[in-house]
Amino acid sequence: MTDAQTPDMRAAAREYHNAGLCVLPIKADGTKKPTVSWLGYKVARSTPEEHDGWFSGDKPRGIAVVYGSVSGNVELIEFEGIAIREGVLNDVTEDMEANGLGEPWAAILGGWVSESPSGGRHYRVRVQGGVPGNTKLASRLAREEEYTDTDQQRLLEKPNARIVRVLIETRGEGGYGLVEPSGGSVHATGRPYLRVAGGPATMPVLDADTMTAIREVCRMADQMPLPEVAKTAPRAAPPRRDGTLRPGDDFEAQATWEEILKGTFRPINARGEETFWGWADGVGGVKATTGRGGADRLYVFATGSEFQAEVPYSKFGAYALLEHNGDHKAAARALAREGYGSRPLVSVRAASHTAAPTPGAAPDPAAEETQDEEAPESESEGYGYDTTFGLPRSVRTPYDYRVTGRGVEVLSPSGESWNRVTFAPLVVTATFEDPEGDQYVELSWVDKSLGKPRRISRIVSRETAKRGRKLIETLGSAGLPAVEGDARAVEKWLAEFEAENVHRIPSEQLARWLGWQDDGTFVSSPDDGIKVDVQFEEQRGPARAHAPTGTLEGWKETVGALAEFPVPRVAIAAALAAPLLRPLGINSFTLDISSRSTKGKTTALQVALSVWADPSEHASAMSNWRTTLYAIEKRLNLVRGMLTVFDETMAVTDDSLIDEVLYQLPMNHGKARSGGAFGNMLPWETILLSSGERPALSFTTSQGAAARILGTTVAPFGDNGGPAAAAAREGVLAHHGHAGPEFVRYILSGLAQAKGPDTLKERHRALTAEFRGSGDMTNRRAPMVAALVLAETLACNTGLLPYEPLDHDVWRGLFTAHNPTDNRPDMALDVLREYVAGHAHELYSTSRAAMGERPPYSGWLGALSQKDGSLEVALLPERARRVLAESGYVLDAVVGSWIEAGYLKTLPSQRPPHLVPRRFDGARAKCLAFTVAGIGFGDEDETS
Repeated sequence: MTDAQTPDMRAAAREYHNAGLCVLPIKADGTKKPTVSWLGYKVARSTPEEHDGWFSGDKPRGIAVVYGSVSGNVELIEFEGIAIREGVLNDVTEDMEANGLGEPWAAILGGWVSESPSGGRHYRVRVQGGVPGNTKLASRLAREEEYTDTDQQRLLEKPNARIVRVLIETRGEGGYGLVEPSGGSVHATGRPYLRVAGGPATMPVLDADTMTAIREVCRMADQMPLPEVAKTAPRAAPPRRDGTLRPGDDFEAQATWEEILKGTFRPINARGEETFWGWADGVGGVKATTGRGGADRLYVFATGSEFQAEVPYSKFGAYALLEHNGDHKAAARALAREGYGSRPLVSVRAASHTAAPTPGAAPDPAAEETQDEEAPESESEGYGYDTTFGLPRSVRTPYDYRVTGRGVEVLSPSGESWNRVTFAPLVVTATFEDPEGDQYVELSWVDKSLGKPRRISRIVSRETAKRGRKLIETLGSAGLPAVEGDARAVEKWLAEFEAENVHRIPSEQLARWLGWQDDGTFVSSPDDGIKVDVQFEEQRGPARAHAPTGTLEGWKETVGALAEFPVPRVAIAAALAAPLLRPLGINSFTLDISSRSTKGKTTALQVALSVWADPSEHASAMSNWRTTLYAIEKRLNLVRGMLTVFDETMAVTDDSLIDEVLYQLPMNHGKARSGGAFGNMLPWETILLSSGERPALSFTTSQGAAARILGTTVAPFGDNGGPAAAAAREGVLAHHGHAGPEFVRYILSGLAQAKGPDTLKERHRALTAEFRGSGDMTNRRAPMVAALVLAETLACNTGLLPYEPLDHDVWRGLFTAHNPTDNRPDMALDVLREYVAGHAHELYSTSRAAMGERPPYSGWLGALSQKDGSLEVALLPERARRVLAESGYVLDAVVGSWIEAGYLKTLPSQRPPHLVPRRFDGARAKCLAFTVAGIGFGDEDETS
């Protein structure tokens, strides 16, 4: 049965709202975009009052539903028009039945169904549990006859581009989709959205596990070609010259998937050349396929097996993983012993039929060609350390060893043959010592995985170099040409090579981070003449970005034009103040610049970053808040006394991430990780410069963290500063990386003077006293403001900054005056108190029930009841969340402080404890139950 579809947009909005859905107005221009900013409606439903404004009158509009938690965990499954026309829906339905999902799938197909203007089908389901974000479940490559003009142009510009057509996708948390009766110019085709079956009231309700299984079956319809990974599906090697067959190739031809996967997967059903597999114990539905797209590969969907999900495996790759823990060489040897292949298994260390050459002498080309008939002739002519590794010509090969293009070999004890140590030349090219006295070695080898030989170098501790197994484990992912079975031989070779050439191998100083070193030196760039080898691969890009470009004079000319813009100048002062943290004894802190997106925040950050590094988008020095806590800790760990920049607070995926970073930053180290794991309590010293439309302080509830944040909401370039911002950006992109090192040279010269450190601290103490005020928060922030003022003053006095220092009243106006964000939890509670006082009629009570009062139009706000001798106000959390959001507050960001302050009642047996069950209007709901100190209510008659 199909619910009646009304052409009245206001009536449609009412229908969807009454069903618990959040609706949006859509532009009638074919873009399918909302007519309003809709970010707030991801967490709070639109109201009937808003609907009256959006959908009243004759103005053409479309209507959409926001999916996810705001609409009661509703998810949309969309089959595109091409999927319907090509029978994909029928195939999926067949697969659902084969996987035991026929009943819930039938409920979805018979629920609320709409037809899109392109002929697609939209199915909705309410999920008991969380709804994931928008997900593309199945796609295929577009056919040539389907190419649009846009596709054709893209292929002209990028011939290797892939043109993709989506078949099945979902709309979930954070997504929205158009619904009936949208039509006319709302869609580019001019055709309407039609209701095919049911309506909002007929949506099925399914548990999260069932929906996960349904999505997995939908993924089986994906037709995209998958890239093969070398470890799971090795590229076919060229045929052997003698025509014999390798064991792995023979196994691929003879073995069956049933034999290989026995005990892990069982076949469920097949369609054409494709076979679908489930767990061997029969639990669950389809978990993998073979024969997909005509390729004899295993493709696993699930994550609960030895196989990596969504990666194709060859038969040999699957066998190697299941039987030999992914060791392909061990797998090949085992298959040869079982009779696969047409060449007998030969030991890697088998003796050569040629006579052993004199130890240390140049290798005999003819002998080497006999040993390895497939070696290129160029590899049989000896080896030059100077031309390949840049070592002195005097470097020598130790006795009993030889190095050729094929690797390192050692003479056997009998002296009759050479045994391989590595698969490519591997040597020590430098030794290092850091300021703490720890020693490191640089290992270099030749890699040919990309066809053309290239040198790869990595620095490891001397301890690691002396432990072969640990060395191979550490550098295996970098392509170290050795295997674990040769670990002892590798460590001995490296020790022999270094001992033979101890006075010939270069020895240098090493820095593991940028900025202050433990011996008092300062490394501002990898180009400073000191070797920089960072601890984490993710730090290499940002470290390389710290290099000078252009001229210092060009940079000074650029920033000189910013004299009338206080906020960019403050950001520059923060960049210069970072190296003062250590000599002043100040912990790391945050400077936050927040304002509307068109006011030049990112440009202000780029100007500040240009003091030290390349501020361009393609460089890696400027980071984004859309990342993980561990990644942020690694970025902070790169510097000791230099600026760190994170842009776009609104890009963060989890508000608690910013809260945790702001709290952890002043501790000068990262989180403690269990078991002393690598990356445990990573240290740093930095000023974190952050920006976004939303103040960083709004993400934290910790008063301690708030005291370590300087924030301003003043637009960096004002209302008419666009040309100045553009010129500044262009200037710092051309000239950067000079001012910071120049300022550090000045600081170092001052610190080297008699009483230099004391003089610097005294100037800072005087400024701190000047910026103290009457409030506790102002006093706690005064040392940070003083550090910025001191940095700018010093730089102006030396001529590094080509303008006069900012007046101290400007600094006070920006940072030391009372900041309304200092006590956001209490401010947020005041908003609720005022709202409750003005909407007391929306609080349910027994007296209202006795008088037969109907619920208000917007629903009950909460309940008012007698508890422990006093009146208790209990609010529905979603209503409270919406009220706070309208005033710029986030409930989850302040509720913890309310609990700590005793404003909320808690019940330990509840999850979460602060949502306490309360009964009203014949229902039982979890509420925010406030104490009298939180929200008091003085009218005792209300419950009588």
